[in-house]
Amino acid sequence: MSSLKQWLTSKDTDSWTFYIKRLSANDTGASGGHQAGIYIPKDNMVELFPSINHTREKNPDHHLTAITSSHNFPTKQVRAIYYNNKFFDGTRNEMRVTQWGGRLSPLQDHENTGALCVLAFHKSQTGYCDLVDVWVCRSIDEEDELEELTGEVLPGQSIFSPAKQILSGLVVRYDWKSIDYPIPMKWHESFPSGAELIKYLSQVITFNEENPDNALMQRREAEYSLFRRVEEIHVLDLIKNGFSSVDEFISLANSVSNRRKSRSGKSLELHLEHIFLENALSSFETQAVTENKKKPDFLFPSGESYHDENYPNEKLRMLAVKTTCKDRWRQVLNEADRIQVVYLFTLQEGVSKNQFKEMTDSNVKLVVPLSLHKSFHKDFRGELISLESFIESTKALYID
Repeated sequence: MSSLKQWLTSKDTDSWTFYIKRLSANDTGASGGHQAGIYIPKDNMVELFPSINHTREKNPDHHLTAITSSHNFPTKQVRAIYYNNKFFDGTRNEMRVTQWGGRLSPLQDHENTGALCVLAFHKSQTGYCDLVDVWVCRSIDEEDELEELTGEVLPGQSIFSPAKQILSGLVVRYDWKSIDYPIPMKWHESFPSGAELIKYLSQVITFNEENPDNALMQRREAEYSLFRRVEEIHVLDLIKNGFSSVDEFISLANSVSNRRKSRSGKSLELHLEHIFLENALSSFETQAVTENKKKPDFLFPSGESYHDENYPNEKLRMLAVKTTCKDRWRQVLNEADRIQVVYLFTLQEGVSKNQFKEMTDSNVKLVVPLSLHKSFHKDFRGELISLESFIESTKALYID
C-alpha cells in the first residue's frame, strides 16, 4: 500500500472531514497577490469552525494544530479566521486558514501551484476542530491515486465531505451548482456519452455568451451540472438500497470512478471543438496521428497537411488540452516534430514563475480562458493567450 493510501486509510473514522482542492496561485501566493492563507468556501468553514461565524467582534478566529504528513515540515499552530471587515471598516468578507509557515510550507510553495491537496480536519469529542492533517500530492501518480476515489478534481472546484464517505469512492459532495434540467427518460436506463450531454445542452439552454472564453466556462459549468444530475439518478438509489456483497460495492465504486475520469478527459476537447466551429475555425483535425503514433488533441489544418512534406511548417499548428498542466505539460512536447511552438490549453489557476519560465524555454505557449488570467502572476499575464486570440490568430494562418 502506498504512503498516500496508508494516510487516507488512517482517516477512515467519523472524526475526520476532508477538504480537497487544487492549490490556486492565490492559495500559494504565486499570483503576486496579498491574500493570506488557503481559501475554503464560507459554508465549509462555518461547518468546521462555527465559533468564528459572527460579527460581534472584528476578525474572530480559532487556532488549531496543523501537521503535514506528505512532507518533512514542522508542526504549526494555524489560524481559522473570519475577515468580517465589511461590517466594521472595510469591504472584506471571507474566511481563510492562515499562518501555515509561508513559502516553506508545502501548501504555500509556489512550485505546488496546481497540485492536488487534502486538508483532513479532525473534530474532538467536544465538537471543536482541533487538528488539521495535510497531504499535498508530490507526483502525478499520487494525484491519480486520489482521483481514483474522487473522480477528477477540476481547478476552481473542491470536495468537502466526511472522510468515510469519500473513502467509500461513492458519495462525494462537490461545490457544483445543480440546475433543474429535464432529464430524458432513456438516460434513466443508460448513461449518455459526453457528446450526447453537450448536444442536449444546446437544445435545452440558450447560451447568450458569444465571447469564446466566457462561452467555454459557461458551458463547462452547465455540462458538469447535468452530468452530476444524471449520475445521481444512476447511483443514489443503489447506495440507499445497500449492497449484498463487498464485490458488488467495489464494482459500483469502480464504475463511478471510471465514468467520471472518462467524462472529464474528453469533455474539454468536445467543448473546444464546438466553439472552434461556431467561430469559423474549421481547419483542424482531432487525434490525427503524427510521428511514433502520437496523437495531438488538435492539429491545424489537418493530418494530411502535416504529412505533406511540401506544406509549409509555419502554417502548421497544434493545440494540446490539459485541464491541469502542473507536471503534465511536458507530456505534449514531442507530439508533432514539425511544429516548433506548442500551444497548450489549460484551466489551471496559475503556475509558478519557475514553471512558466520552463514552459517558455521549451516553446510552450499557454492558452487560458481570459477570466483566469488574473490567477497568474502579473509579471507574465501579458504572455498568456486567450481562447479568442488563439482562434483568431489560427484562422489568419489559412486566409489566402
